[in-house]
Amino acid sequence: MTFPRFTRAALASLGAATLAACGGGGSTPSPDASSAADELAVVQSAERLAGSEGRPGACLGSDRIGFAVCRIAAAAGGSVAIGKDAELHIPAGALSADAVVLLREQRVGLPAAGANQLARSGAYSTSFFPLGRNAVTLTAPATLALRASAAPTHPQLGEVARTEGQAWERLPANFYRAADRQVLALTTRTNETYRVMFRSLRTESGPAVARGFGVFMDETFGNDAFFGAGLGLHEVLNNVAPVDAVALGAQVDLAKVPAPIVAAMLDNTPAGLSTKMAALTDPATTRALIKAGAVVGVKGIYADPASDRMTSVGLTCALCHQNVKPSTFTLKDASGAAVQAALPIGPLSVDGQPNTKLDAGKILSLTPGAQALGLSPTLASWGPNRFDVRAVNAFDDGANNPTDTPPLWNFSDLDAQGYPFGWDGLFVGPNALASQAEAVYHIVMGGKGAFGTANGALPPALRVVPPQALLDKLAAAATPAGQIQVNKDKLLDLQAWMKSIASPAPGAFDAAQAEAGWRLFNGKGACSSCHSTPELSGTKAGPFLANITAVPASGDLAGGIKVPGLRGVAQSGPYFHDDSVATLPGAVGRVADVLKELGVVDLNATERAQLVEYLKSL
Repeated sequence: MTFPRFTRAALASLGAATLAACGGGGSTPSPDASSAADELAVVQSAERLAGSEGRPGACLGSDRIGFAVCRIAAAAGGSVAIGKDAELHIPAGALSADAVVLLREQRVGLPAAGANQLARSGAYSTSFFPLGRNAVTLTAPATLALRASAAPTHPQLGEVARTEGQAWERLPANFYRAADRQVLALTTRTNETYRVMFRSLRTESGPAVARGFGVFMDETFGNDAFFGAGLGLHEVLNNVAPVDAVALGAQVDLAKVPAPIVAAMLDNTPAGLSTKMAALTDPATTRALIKAGAVVGVKGIYADPASDRMTSVGLTCALCHQNVKPSTFTLKDASGAAVQAALPIGPLSVDGQPNTKLDAGKILSLTPGAQALGLSPTLASWGPNRFDVRAVNAFDDGANNPTDTPPLWNFSDLDAQGYPFGWDGLFVGPNALASQAEAVYHIVMGGKGAFGTANGALPPALRVVPPQALLDKLAAAATPAGQIQVNKDKLLDLQAWMKSIASPAPGAFDAAQAEAGWRLFNGKGACSSCHSTPELSGTKAGPFLANITAVPASGDLAGGIKVPGLRGVAQSGPYFHDDSVATLPGAVGRVADVLKELGVVDLNATERAQLVEYLKSL
């Protein structure tokens, strides 16, 4: 019996594909009689569905053999499934024409898992056979669901990968459904082989990471000349009470707190409470903590080793980017009653989260230097977790543009995808993180460096050639060659440490709503057109992103804001480059409003809530 619309070429292709599944065909050994019979059953099933016996939606298959074949009408769409292990769902209108679609388990001839890959399902191929002369294509994505043999454990991610030569390449849009261990992915490929691969968020390790953490916590690269001699920050810190320092976001490393202060903080007797409250309002306590190295990110300098009064002070990256785990202490309230209060005194919490309570602008606004220059009102206006990296330095663009302090995580994966660093996406390419750190240490934090000049520690990893006017400013700001402290090795160590942290495991979310949000994100919502990489980041930067906030960015930032990565986004608020939205629903709502204004898509309240749940799952 022949079926003229099921072409000979398609039939030959199907025969070759099914024989290959069990090792037959080509130069490989012929299958035994049982295997040959199984493969003949696959071919005959496809023939029947392609011929006069077939009707749209009809399916044949065998879980034992590991195949399912269905006749799919383009207008109606349909699904092909092998038990609960594999399913391909084709939405209505996605096929260019009616077709016979085969889903087949592949057992031989498969590429080995690559680095940072663990095979966690069987491999399944899809084959689309036309019923006419023209090839069949998918004009919209089909959903592939493969059941994993186990659940991924953070920092593992459950993803679907496809064959690419002799390797497995992950698909960009994946969702893990925990209820049935299904990994969902979207594909527009008609003839491909897939399987579940677990991948871990990549993190660096080794001696460079440990050294880099030391740089992060302790290195000032001589910026006391700016913060101390220039601004007089030490004069403020010499006279600030602990309660005021805490209100401005100071963090205290419990491991370095002097024993007498620890004892006082733990003394809850009536006399002890009075002594404790007095200590928390005494600047001498702040000075003692700084001298002991307990105030994170602050490095005091003393002319007299016996004195606790600083004559200058330097700052490290940890001031803005490091937290401690708060401890609960017994204090007195305004009425004198004992109350429990959490204070930022505790062990270091090395998780990449920024110190969102730190009000660096307010602190600097109190310095004699800022007040003499008339900068205090501008600095005080920035607010917690924001800093204008272009203020009072060679990058100054004449605009007041304080930006969010971002989390430090997933940089290994982001870097591998060409992620641009900095809110303006200025730093790209090899050692972009280290290059950005050099710019911050030297230009922003006033360290003794020479960024962007021949004497700099690293060649600037920039996506644009700086204009001559900026190059002239950088040359003028450069530290003389014999006095440079910012150096290449420490920057590369710092880069290694920044690549050692992964985003946190997701918190609670509604799984069904998150799955719906995933479909919106990669479909109607058009989110993946910008957040296009497997890390949900992007390489775009442009004015359309600079204008997404209620107050458009100005100065150099008006030229473009980069597309941030979204893993861990539920735990990284406030949102946007200016911290203008406090909550994740608010951030989704803001983007949705902009998309509506631009005529891209109008998402209703339910759809916006579904996107929030999906983002919480990342």
